[in-house]
Amino acid sequence: MAFQGKKLMDDPDDAVTDFIEGLVETYPALHYLDGFPQIKVVLCSDISTDKVAVISGGGSGHEPAHAGFVGEGMLSAAICGDVFTSPPVDSILAGIRAVTGPKGCLLIVKNYTGDRLNFGLAAEQAKSEGYKVEIVIVGDDCALPPPRGIAGRRGLAGTILVHKVAGAAAEAGLPLADVAAEAKYASEMVGTMGVALSVCTLPGQLTSDRLGPGKMELGLGIHGEPGAAVVDLLPVDPVVSHVLQQILSKDTQYVPITRGSRVVVMINGLGATPIMELMIASGKTVPKLQVEHGLAVDRVYTGSFMTSLDMAGFSISIMKADEVILRRLDAPTKAPYWPVSVEGDRPPTKLPVPIPTSCSRKNDEGSNRPQELSVQGRILEAAIEAAANAIINIKDCLNEWDGKVGDGDCGSTLFRGAAAIVEDMRNYYPLNDAAETINEIGSSVERVMGGTSGIIYSIFCKAAYAKLKENNLPFVESRQWADALEASITAISKYGGAKAGYRTLLDALIPAASILEERLAAGDEPTTAFFLSSEAALSGAESTKNMQAQIQVPWLWQLGTELQLWQLRTSTKREGYIFVELLAAPLILHFWLFHCRSFTL
Repeated sequence: MAFQGKKLMDDPDDAVTDFIEGLVETYPALHYLDGFPQIKVVLCSDISTDKVAVISGGGSGHEPAHAGFVGEGMLSAAICGDVFTSPPVDSILAGIRAVTGPKGCLLIVKNYTGDRLNFGLAAEQAKSEGYKVEIVIVGDDCALPPPRGIAGRRGLAGTILVHKVAGAAAEAGLPLADVAAEAKYASEMVGTMGVALSVCTLPGQLTSDRLGPGKMELGLGIHGEPGAAVVDLLPVDPVVSHVLQQILSKDTQYVPITRGSRVVVMINGLGATPIMELMIASGKTVPKLQVEHGLAVDRVYTGSFMTSLDMAGFSISIMKADEVILRRLDAPTKAPYWPVSVEGDRPPTKLPVPIPTSCSRKNDEGSNRPQELSVQGRILEAAIEAAANAIINIKDCLNEWDGKVGDGDCGSTLFRGAAAIVEDMRNYYPLNDAAETINEIGSSVERVMGGTSGIIYSIFCKAAYAKLKENNLPFVESRQWADALEASITAISKYGGAKAGYRTLLDALIPAASILEERLAAGDEPTTAFFLSSEAALSGAESTKNMQAQIQVPWLWQLGTELQLWQLRTSTKREGYIFVELLAAPLILHFWLFHCRSFTL
C-alpha cells in the first residue's frame, strides 16, 4: 500500500527554490542568476569568461548534482529544473548568456528526451545570437539491453566524471573543440548501473509500493523509473558481482574496457544509503575489479554524487582511464561536492599497518590453551561456552527489544562479544588458570564489542582478575568467585558513576552479589547459593521498571523498560541451573544472565 512520505520542507512546490537558497548561503562562491526563482541557475560568483564555460543541469532531485559541482575547475553553471523535470529553454539560455565568453561553452546533457530537446533548442538559439556552443550527450547506463530505437542509454552518475574531465580541460585553457572532444571521449569510456532497495518519494506525493518487502531492483533509473528486473534482496557481494559483470559485459560492449585496462570507479549513493553501506560496496568492488576482471584501479570515489531523492541504493560507474583522464580528475577544483582528497596513484594493494608489538595480544605468538584440561578447566570451559552460545542464539531477539527504546544493536554487540569469546577460548584461554581466563575474556570483549558495552564488561573482568590474583590460589573456590564479583561491581560503580537505584546493570548485580555472599556464609551448597543469586539478579532487574534512569548510557547499561522485562520473562525459558563449586557463576552467569536467562551445561 502506498503511503505519504515524510519530507523536511514547507511547500513541496518550493523545494527546489529553497534548496538553491540554502546552497548559496552555505557556499559563498556560489550564487543564483537574476530572475530567480523563475530562472533557477546556479553559477560561480566570480565567473571568468576568458575560458570555455562548462554548463550542465537537468531536473532537480539528484542533489548534489548538478549545482553542487559548480565551481572553478568544474561546472561554470548548473541549470535546475523542477524535480525530475527538464529545465525550460529560457533558463538554459539565460545560463549560457551569463557565463559564456568569446571562447564559447560546452553543454553536458544526460540522455533523456526532455533534456536533449530543451538543451538542444537553447543551444540553437544561443548560436543564432553569436555564441559558440557544443553539446555532449552522456548515456552511461549499462542496465538495459542495447538500444534498438532512438532513445539510447540513459544518463546516470558517470556524468559527474565527465563534468570533472571537461571542467579541468576548460580550466587548462583548451579551446572549445578540444574541451568538447575530451568530454565526449570521457562519456564513451564510462558505464554505470544502479541498484535500489526502495523507490523514491517525490515532494508532496505518495511513496510507491512498487518494491515490496524483501525485494530489490536492478538497473533502475535516477527518476525512479523501473529497471531491468525486480529480484529477492541479496547480500552486497553478489549484487556487486552482477553489476560489474553487466557493465563489463563483452556481449554488449558498453565500455571498451578489457583485462589489463586502467580504470577509475565511482560508488554513488542514491540518496538514502548510509556511507557505511557505500563503503562496504566499495570494499567489495575494488578487489573484484582487480582480481576477477584483471583491471588496474587508479581512483575510487565513494559518496553521494547523483541521487534520486530519498532512494535507498547505489550505482557503480567504471571509466577507462589514461594519463589525460587521470590528470583531469586530479586537477584542483572549488566545486563543493567533488571529493578533492581523492587524487594521486593508488597502491596496487593496501596492507594493514602493523600493530606495535607492545600493543599486540601477548599470546599471539602461540596458544595458551593447555593440552590437557583439569577438572576446573573443563567446568570453566563448559560454563563459558554455554553462556556465550545462549547469547549467540538470541541475537535477533535482543536487537528487536533494544530497537523499541534504543538503537537496536544490543544483540549484535553482545553477539560479537560472545562469538569472540568462543573463538578465543579455543586458542588462547589458559582454562586451567581461572584468573587468567577471566582476564582473557575481558580482552576479547574489549577488542570486538567497542563502545560503552565493551569497556563496561572489560572493567568487570579486569577487576575480577585482579581480585582473583590477590589470592594466588591454584584452585578457585566459590568464596573467591563471590569476592571477585564484589570487586567487579565496585569497579563498575567507580568508573561508570552508577549506584544502586540508578536503573543500570548494577541493580541486578548488587542484590545478586549480596545474596551470594549471604548464602555462602550461611553454609549453603554453592549450587544453591548461585541459583538463589541468579533469582536475586532477576528480581533486581524487575525492580528497575519503575525507576527513573539516572545515567545516560546505552540500553546494555540501562536495564530496559517494563515491556522489555515482560518480554524477557515470557519469551525465554529458564531451564535448571546446574552449577558446581568451581563454576564461574559470578563472572559468567551474571556476565550474561540479564540478557539470556537460560543456561544448560
